Amino acid sequence: MNEYVWKLQVEYPEDCLYPEDHEPGYLAGNQRSDWKPAGWVADEEWIERYGSEDFFWPKVERIYRSRSAAVRRAQLLERYGAVVKLLRSVPLTFEEKPFPGVLSRKASA
Repeated sequence: MNEYVWKLQVEYPEDCLYPEDHEPGYLAGNQRSDWKPAGWVADEEWIERYGSEDFFWPKVERIYRSRSAAVRRAQLLERYGAVVKLLRSVPLTFEEKPFPGVLSRKASA
C-alpha cells in the first residue's frame, strides 16, 4: 500500500479565466468556455471521445494514489499552458475502529 497520496495545485493561464471584474460576477475567476491553448486543434480522437471540438481543462480535484498518475495529469496540464505543483501528503496511517452493524457481526461469526 502507498504511504502517501498526491494532489495537484494548478495555476491556469491568466487569459483562460474570466477577469475578477467580469460581469456577470458569478463568472469572475472561472474558466472561459471559448478559450483553448495556442495551436490546439481537436483531433478525431478528441471529437469521438468527447463529442465536441471545444477544449476543456482536465479535472484536477481528485486525490491521486500514485505519484506517477499525478505526474501524468500534471504533464498534460502543463502541455496546455498551466503551471502545476505536485503536493504530497504526510505519511498515511490507519487504525482499526469499531464498526457497529453487519461488519462486527460477521467478524465474530
